[in-house]
Amino acid sequence: MYPYRGIPEVNMALLGPKEQEIVRERLANLTRDVEMVLFTDSSTLIAPGKEPCLYCKETKQLLEELSALSDKLHLVVYDLATPEGKEKAGAYKVEAAPTLILREKGSEAINLRYRGIPAGYEFASLLEDIEMLGRDGHGLPENVVQELNDLPEEVVLQVFVTPTCPYCPQAVRTAHRLAYASPKVWGEMIEANEFPALSDRYHIHGVPDTVINYGKERVLGAQPLSQFLQAIRKAVGVRA
Repeated sequence: MYPYRGIPEVNMALLGPKEQEIVRERLANLTRDVEMVLFTDSSTLIAPGKEPCLYCKETKQLLEELSALSDKLHLVVYDLATPEGKEKAGAYKVEAAPTLILREKGSEAINLRYRGIPAGYEFASLLEDIEMLGRDGHGLPENVVQELNDLPEEVVLQVFVTPTCPYCPQAVRTAHRLAYASPKVWGEMIEANEFPALSDRYHIHGVPDTVINYGKERVLGAQPLSQFLQAIRKAVGVRA
C-alpha cells in the first residue's frame, strides 16, 4: 500500500485517496483508543556511532496521515534533538530514531515497537498491530500467556526486516503479539537497511531474522509461534 523507495517529495501525501479509503474502512471498527508514540531526530549533527535518521520526516508524515483517518488513533511525537525528547527517550528506553511505540491509550507499556519506517510490507504489520490493540487482542492461548509471564527474565525479540520482504510481517506480528500478551516480552521490528551497524553486529544476511536476547538465540524465517516459544525457552534457560 505504501512504497518504500521512491518516497514522494515532502508535502505530497504518502497515502493516496484509494489507500486512505481502505485504511479508514479498516480502522472504522476500532473499539479502544490506540496511542502512537514516535521518536524522531531533527538534528543534523554527525557523531561517531550515530547513524543519521534517514526517514524521520517521512515516518512522522505517514503517522500524521494515518492518525487523521480515525479518531481512535492518537499520535505523540518527541524529538531526540530537544531536552524533552532526550529525557523521554531515556525513560522509554529509545536508542535511535525513528522509533515508534504502540500501546493502548492510557497504558504505560513501551515494549511493542518499530525501529525504522513501517513502510512497504511493514505498513500491513502496523495496521494489524493497531487492530490488535484497538479491537482484536493478541489471540494467544491462556497457557502461552502464563508461560510468558512466568519467564525468569525479560525477553527481547529484535525482528530484522526489509520493506520488500513479504514474509517479514509474519515474524513481526508474532513478536508483537507476544509483547502485547506479556510485559516480560519486548518485540521490536528493525528495518535492516536503516540500521546497518546493528545489522552487521548480528550478522544479518537474510530476513526475517529474529535475534533473541541480543544473540543468545535466533529464529530465521517466518516460523510458527511454537518455534518462537522454543527459542525463547532456550534463551532464558527454561526446559520445555
